[in-house]
Amino acid sequence: MAKTRRRLGVFTLLLAALCLGPFTAQASATPERPATTLRADQYYEIQSQLTHRCLDVRNAGNGDGDAIDVYRCWGGANQKWRLFPVGGGFVEIHPLNSQRCLDVAGPGYDQGATAMQWGCWGGYKQHWELVPIGAGYYEIKNRLSGRCLDIAGSGLDHPAPAMVWDCWGGAKQHWALVPVTT
Repeated sequence: MAKTRRRLGVFTLLLAALCLGPFTAQASATPERPATTLRADQYYEIQSQLTHRCLDVRNAGNGDGDAIDVYRCWGGANQKWRLFPVGGGFVEIHPLNSQRCLDVAGPGYDQGATAMQWGCWGGYKQHWELVPIGAGYYEIKNRLSGRCLDIAGSGLDHPAPAMVWDCWGGAKQHWALVPVTT
């Protein structure tokens, strides 16, 4: 009887290890980032939680309407962003290479509207709220539409266009702001 209980106990432990093993590995797949105190005098790489790629002004452009992509982080001035407070908890987000504002194409209300840069003019399309969601990540929410900065499609293309979409809490909409030097 004691042998049977011992075998049953060993079998139960083995079964538990096999069942819990995949969950343990999954839980550590996205490491927690330390909380970042955001500062207006600091530049950041804005990195996707999904791909760990950076928000990037396409082709290092410096003109109005240049598209914003998510691209492999390489330290270029078109991947370094600065936050400028505009009141009410909102910021303008400027790339180092052009000093324009992160903006939304068209009227700015549309689901799936592409992110772009444009000369800063103070409109709500250029105002963003950084909403902490935990683990050092933020949702970057547009003031005009209330939609979140997102990555088009599956988010896995390289490069992948940035856009705005209804906030739904997925990794495509979670961003880390990693301090960098200029």
